[in-house]
Amino acid sequence: MQKYTLEELLEEMLFSERARGISQKTVKKHQKFLMLFFSYLENEHVYFLEDVTPKQIRYFMLSKLEEGCAESYINTHLRSIRAFFKYCVDEEYIKYDANPCLRVKWMKERKVVIQTFDDREIKEMLVLAKKLTFFKPKKMDKFHTGYQTRFTNQRDYLLLLILVDTGMRINEVINLRDSHISEKEIFIENAKGKKDRVVHCSPLIYKEFLKYKRVSKSFFEYNNLKPDDYVFLTKAGKQYNALLAERAVLKIGKECQIRKAIRISPHSFRHYFAQKLVRNGTDIYTIQKLLGHASIKTTEVYLRSLNIENEVARVIKFSPLQTI
Repeated sequence: MQKYTLEELLEEMLFSERARGISQKTVKKHQKFLMLFFSYLENEHVYFLEDVTPKQIRYFMLSKLEEGCAESYINTHLRSIRAFFKYCVDEEYIKYDANPCLRVKWMKERKVVIQTFDDREIKEMLVLAKKLTFFKPKKMDKFHTGYQTRFTNQRDYLLLLILVDTGMRINEVINLRDSHISEKEIFIENAKGKKDRVVHCSPLIYKEFLKYKRVSKSFFEYNNLKPDDYVFLTKAGKQYNALLAERAVLKIGKECQIRKAIRISPHSFRHYFAQKLVRNGTDIYTIQKLLGHASIKTTEVYLRSLNIENEVARVIKFSPLQTI
């Protein structure tokens, strides 16, 4: 019987995932976590698929726990390990009942209460970001016209508005194109899980979007740059990225009186959006659709982590599909 090395099967699995159109982020995550697992196995002198046991997987998880890793992070490792062995079963490299993951349970995770912004903090950040769009520095020379400052300030204000009003993921926001934004809604194309969806938005977003387009056009024309076909751009005309967006949000947040317990990041606006929907009585199935969750279970876990148990119970209890 032929024995398969873990390394060669990993290479095959990653190629298969790329060919299937699995997101680059997921492929890289599997590669990273599985290489860590295989490195641990090498220290145990395990190199072949057939030699991996449930006990070794459990010991690997325990070693990560002893390193101080959170239970949720360790389960992320296990998720990649499970994906690897499922691939091996699907390709008939091992039989179903020989899958060592079948006898490995998830690590029980500590329930973390997520703190998010309140209305006052949101207003403070929006007021500050709006105020910055009126900032008009004096022209110093042909290289310092103030165009760049007006462009970046208007961009960051529009970014905040969209995060607050739609609850979109940051990667969904930075992938927006001009055709995706209309007067009353935003079309999200090829979002997580390769699904499209539409979210409604305030008319204020379209108004500020038009302002941003005027400012960005002036900036790029002055600098003789041809920008990429995205709404959110860097000063070099390239697509904005999540890291730069996080820095912009953090910079604005630090200027405001945000509580120390709050993580100032784009994703925290998503939690704020969900919390507002719950407290306004929106049913859980609508919230699931707006957040872009594939499963209602994900939405329930997501909401319960916000420490709004009473409101969540009411939303689930009176949801239309729950009361038929």
